[in-house]
This record gives sequence, C-alpha cells and structure tokens, in this order.
Amino acid sequence: MKIQHFLGGIEGLGPVNVEKKVFVEPWEAQLFAVHSTMMGTGIWAWPHLRVLAESMNPLDYFKYRYYIKWLGGICKFLVERGYLSEREINEKTEFYLANPDAPLPNTGNPAITERVVEYFYRGDNPYRDVVANPRFKVGDTVLVKDMPPAAHTRLPGYLRNKVGVVDVVYTGAYLYADSVPTDGISTAQPVYLIKFRTRDLWSDIPDSEDVLYNDCFEAYLDAA
Repeated sequence: MKIQHFLGGIEGLGPVNVEKKVFVEPWEAQLFAVHSTMMGTGIWAWPHLRVLAESMNPLDYFKYRYYIKWLGGICKFLVERGYLSEREINEKTEFYLANPDAPLPNTGNPAITERVVEYFYRGDNPYRDVVANPRFKVGDTVLVKDMPPAAHTRLPGYLRNKVGVVDVVYTGAYLYADSVPTDGISTAQPVYLIKFRTRDLWSDIPDSEDVLYNDCFEAYLDAA
C-alpha cells in the first residue's frame, strides 16, 4: 500500500500537525515502555510494529495519531499470539474508563528489567558488524525501483523510477523491515546514502542546483 508513503512533494496536503512533543499524553509513554519490554524480551521486533501499525486502510491510517496506531498493532499482535484475548482487553478498557484513578498493575520482574536495560544498550541491529558485500560503490549511478506495494516501506514515493548517485556506502548490514518473516527479523542488507538532483525529481524546478539525500536499502536499487 503506497498511499501513506507517497506524501513527499504533494501540494495542498494538510493541515500538517507540527506537534514536537515525543509523548503528548501519559499513556503514550506507558505504551512505549510496553513496546520496549516486548523488544527487550525478544517476543517481537521492529518489523512487527511497522507492518501491523501501517497495514491498515489508508483512510484509517491518516485518521489516527501515531501512538494509537502503535496500540492497535501491539494489541493485534498480542491477541494473535495468544498472550491476551480480545475479551480481556475489552474488560480492562471498560474498567479503567469507569475507574480512571484505579492503580495500574506494577508487580515488576527484575529478570525482565535487566533484559530490557541490556536491549537499550545493545540496540536492535545484530547485523551492524556483518560484512555486507555491497553491490554498489561510491560514485555509481543507480535507478530506484518502483517497488511493489508493501505494508511498510522506507522508500518515498517521489523517488521511485528516479536516478541518483551513491554518496556513501554504510558499514555493515541493516534490517529490511518491509515484511515480517516467521522469526520477526527481516533480511539484513547493505544501505546506501543516495544523492539526487532535485531538478531530476521535480520537473517544475529545472534550474535548481539543490540536491536531496536519501538512505536506500540495496533491494530498492538497480544499476542505471
């Protein structure tokens, strides 16, 4: 589904929310903690979040705020994997709506806390030190593919079928999170910083000397 990833360069889109707070409401910070715990304990990975939070109908995608989409993805995952049932979620939701001052469960688990803290230090890319054997080198001219629709992508729509030049070949390999295989870890591959001339991207600015840089997974690129 390309629509929600095809916003760059579209005129008349708005209004645009320029809220800069990381967490607008307290529950959003709590949800981020739930997500971090799930990541640190290894029951899910970034591809799960990206695909489940972004694979909704585009009209719904634009209707909800950022962390509401996270909440929907997390709940769907927990129900599908049998950690919770829809009935349990609905019962807890009704209880706390009726009793907003009721204390939250906070039993704690030192072993889980230790794993989550370790995750924050370690990060979530186990392939960073892998020798990636990149297909392209600095200075190569590349063509950005028109990739098939996917629930999540890091490829802006306005770069599809455009030509650029490899400016940097990043060291190591990085998770390709356009899909979720059974283990939750996507294919690790090289990533490049590609330089584009803006006049090659938008025909209405033919005299511009500006450039645009974008990180691209190797899967997005072909030799031009």
